Amino acid sequence: MVLNALLVQDRMIRLNLDILEGLLREIKADVEELNLLAESCLDEEELKLYRNVMLKAEAELLAKLGEVIDHVYDIYEVFNFDATFLATIPEELRREIERLDAVNAINSRLELLSTLIEEMLLLGENSYKLQTLLAPFKVYKEVLRHSIEFNKRLQELTFQRTG
Repeated sequence: MVLNALLVQDRMIRLNLDILEGLLREIKADVEELNLLAESCLDEEELKLYRNVMLKAEAELLAKLGEVIDHVYDIYEVFNFDATFLATIPEELRREIERLDAVNAINSRLELLSTLIEEMLLLGENSYKLQTLLAPFKVYKEVLRHSIEFNKRLQELTFQRTG
């Protein structure tokens, strides 16, 4: 049962890292592409608003996303160290997995990213063109929402079986 929890937690952390790193790459690429589109299809007022949204994306979202990735890597390193160190003491390993509480630690960061994206989307809600340009961020918000729910369900299943 401890092995099951260990393997599930390991995969859950790694999947979240993959998702976050993918989001970072995609958002960086989208910002560049959207800048070109914005220049060609937005009027001056919309363009000013768009630039404010992109400043938030670059200054807050990308920075926070980098911090979250670093934090999840830290969780993964602690998790692996604890798993190695406590491998011969299954009951201690189980307690340490629960203490680490990777799901809640990761989900709180994912929720923060989702909130930042929501704030960006709200800035463009009065312009159909701007809403359209920001559509990729709606997708990212959904990816984060699904990741949060997936992590919760996985934790419930893991500890339900091992409890």
